[in-house]
Parts: sequence; C-alpha cells; structure tokens
Amino acid sequence: MDVFSLPIDLLDRALSIKATRRSGFRPAPARLQGIMPAPDVWEESSLNVPPVVWRREDMRLAGRGPAGVLVERGLHISSLPHVNADRDEHARWLRLSDARLRTVRQAHWRLGLRATVQRRLSAKMRVEKLDGDAILLGAYYPDCKNYFHFWVDTMCDLWFLKQCGLDLSSVRHVLMPWSGVGWQREIVAMCGIPEARIVPLSSADGFVLETAHLPVRIKGGSRNPDWIVSALREVSGWRPPERVGPARRLYVTRGGAMRRPFANETEVLDVLTPLGFDVIDCATLSVADQRHLFATAEIVVAPHGAGLTNIAWARAGTKLIEFMPRAHANPCFLDLASQAGVVYRNVPSAVQDERADPLFAPFSVDPGHVAIVLREMLAGPQRPPTCR
Repeated sequence: MDVFSLPIDLLDRALSIKATRRSGFRPAPARLQGIMPAPDVWEESSLNVPPVVWRREDMRLAGRGPAGVLVERGLHISSLPHVNADRDEHARWLRLSDARLRTVRQAHWRLGLRATVQRRLSAKMRVEKLDGDAILLGAYYPDCKNYFHFWVDTMCDLWFLKQCGLDLSSVRHVLMPWSGVGWQREIVAMCGIPEARIVPLSSADGFVLETAHLPVRIKGGSRNPDWIVSALREVSGWRPPERVGPARRLYVTRGGAMRRPFANETEVLDVLTPLGFDVIDCATLSVADQRHLFATAEIVVAPHGAGLTNIAWARAGTKLIEFMPRAHANPCFLDLASQAGVVYRNVPSAVQDERADPLFAPFSVDPGHVAIVLREMLAGPQRPPTCR
C-alpha cells in the first residue's frame, strides 16, 4: 500500500467533498453560528515580559463555514488506532466516507480513501453495521481521556443536535469516544445519554451507519463557538449551589500528569499557601464535586490543563489566573471565562525549548510574577476578559 500512497492521497483529495456541500446538510439556526473573537496575543503589561501568542487554528483548516447537521445514509467510518505517549488504548482517528468511498470532510483534513480501501479489502477488519438512526459525537481529536474535549466537543455536540431539532428519542446508536471510566459515566448520566445506546469508537475498526446525523461545527478548543458555556450548563441540567460560608481560594494541581508537567509547583505554592489557597486535584474528585468547588470559589489559580474546563460552572465575577505554557498557548479557557463572566489573567511561562513536543513539554512560571498578578487580582473587582 505504501507504493501507492501518493496517488491514492491525490485521488482522495480530488474526490473528497466537504460535509457542508453534501445534499443532506442543513445549516443550524443563526444563533448557533457565532464564533469567539480571535485576538492574536495576550499581554500582561505589569509583568514586563513578552506577550503570549495564542495558538488559534487557522480558520481555513478549522472548516469555517456554516455550522449545521449532515444527515447521510450509508456513512462509512474508519476508526483507526492512534498511538501516543498517553498509552490511550481507546484513542482513534476517524475517517468518514460516503457509500461511494469519497471522503466526507468536516474540519481537519482527513485522508480517508486509503483507510476505507484497507477496511474493504482486509478480512481482519471488524466492521459493524448499525441500523436505524445514529449520531456521532466529538472525536475531533483521537484523545479518549481528555475531560475538556469530552465536555466541550462531545457533550456540546449532543446539545447542538438538540438545538438543531433532532429528536434524540429516535436515536438508536450514539457513537462517541468512550472508555467507560467513572467520570465519563457520571457526565453521560448528567446529560441524559443511556449507556445502552453508546457505541464506543474503539469497539470496531469500522462502522456503516444506515442513517447518520453528524454535527458539523467548530471544535477542538483553539476556536470556540460563543455558546459553549450556556450549552454545557443546559445539557447537564446545571443548577448552581447556594454559597454557604466564605468563598474558597483554589489551586488546581496537575498532579502526576504526563502532559505539560508543571515543573516548579513547590515554589508557586510558597506564594499561594499563606494566602489561604486550598490545593485540589480534579483527577481525584467526582464530576459533581469538581463542579461544586468551582461554583463556590472566589478565585482559581492553575496551570493550563483540562481541569479548568470546570470554570464553566463558576459564578460571574469569579477570578481565574492561568499559568500558560508559551509553546502550547491555547485560549480555550480564556474563551470559557469570557462566556461565564469570569475575570481572567494569565502568567506566561518562561521561554520553552521549541524542539520539545509542546503537548508534553514541562514548563514553569516565575513565582514573583505569580505574586504580582495575584496581588492585583485580590485587590478588588476587575472586568471579565473582552476578546477584540
């Protein structure tokens, strides 16, 4: 197959078709078309350091166009294992194609013809045919362990389909990234997905769907719709708890995370501890407990990481200080903070080795910079971020 890789890829590119140009595509209502503004940089002028340059995906690659739902009969999905340093056995890249083997493109470019041909020709490939209506949620990235993508890509897809008029009671199969760990089960229960209908994308090498309902929209975190926070709250039936007693000051540790380990946490805690900050590790808490903690917090300080997805549950006026690795300056939590009315600042990391994989490279921040930003944040009310 390697000998023919280039001609097959060129043929795939020539024959592929964007999801928005399929006959079964219907645009979403106008209120679902908004995208968060995309400032290029974030400058913390009081720190006198180079500004953070946001890593926002180019809109041409992100698939800018009308958001909507594609209804496709006979959709083929190739679900191919993805090997990464996380050792995630459920990680899958998806390739979508129609009944004539043409790649159906959503956002990222996915070369699908080789995978489809391989599936058709190999007797070892496990292909599952699913009758009736099926929906495909999330799966923008192959990651199956990420709390942020599970909420913001997968569960928001569910909300999006509902808003576009799909009657979920008629859906027989819910294809999605799924390993069945406790926090995933807790989230789908909150969002009303019966586990009996879930089809893990890792359960077969391919799927053929009688009728597929495919949400087509911006995903991935570096570009975000302007309705993410309201969607998360509505789809999960969120009701903020009453605040009893003084609001808490939280520091969210990354613990033993493989991705982007925070190298000088001890020095930073020397700044935070005297000010009454409690250290929490979201990986050790139930989803309900995480939501409650963030909803009752006065201020949250944390290195960039998926635990900050919980800022969606924070009250307007809560404050967030994010430690931002320069090589992985993803503005996803800036966007969530802006939508939730949370006051946002960040402390940029020291310059990182550009040769290292930014997804896994360790990073550190200057404790003196942390003290400056923290003092300014605690001094009084500040405005939530505005993205211009």
